[in-house]
Amino acid sequence: MENMTWKDFEEKLRNTKTVLIPFGSTEEHGYHLPLSTDYHVAYEIAKRVSEKTDVLVTPPICYGVCRRGESFPGTITISFDTLRSLTLDIVESLYSHNLRNIVLLPGHLGSAQLTSLEIACQESLKKHSDLNLVIIRLPEILKKLPAGIIDEQFGHAGEVETSIMLALLPQLVEMKKAVSEIPSFPPHHLTRDARDFMRSGIIGDATNATLQKGEAILELLISEISKIIEQFENKSLK
Repeated sequence: MENMTWKDFEEKLRNTKTVLIPFGSTEEHGYHLPLSTDYHVAYEIAKRVSEKTDVLVTPPICYGVCRRGESFPGTITISFDTLRSLTLDIVESLYSHNLRNIVLLPGHLGSAQLTSLEIACQESLKKHSDLNLVIIRLPEILKKLPAGIIDEQFGHAGEVETSIMLALLPQLVEMKKAVSEIPSFPPHHLTRDARDFMRSGIIGDATNATLQKGEAILELLISEISKIIEQFENKSLK
């Protein structure tokens, strides 16, 4: 959308009532990935889905609720209520332009982030009876990967995210600095400073990441999200 004129956007609305919103964060991702990883992943996947489905994509949301990593230098966190309010405002604005199918694509998967998005969506649904909302859950889609492609779940800056970045933006990945770390957080207790229990910021094994894994993951994500949008649009037309 950001590269369109308002007339281009108006014309595009003749063909679609669906828009993807990429939600990311500015957050530590170990020694080898940039702070921008989450919003790059969400935005680049959204653009590729748009090429396949011809739906609109908003500019990425580059800030999120980053509780665990906020003590690492460079992490910028916003509050739960700020994200909720921001999501409500963006959805309301898109709705005012006659977009009725709104797909949220979170690249940052913290529990507070996802809960905030879900609460905002529930509020919007109660307000508009003709509005359709979807929140894409990337880890759920990854369960459909054939056995043997990856050795771990989504994690944080580990095998999966690093492989995706190698396939999307390899120039931003410093594989020589990749490490493996599985931090042990105390059960049941809330953690004041995650750096008391983790060194690199990674949860997983980034050294296992490869371009080939990233390409396989991306192929699945793009295909499955495109299917979700197709089902979503067909349902909304009934």
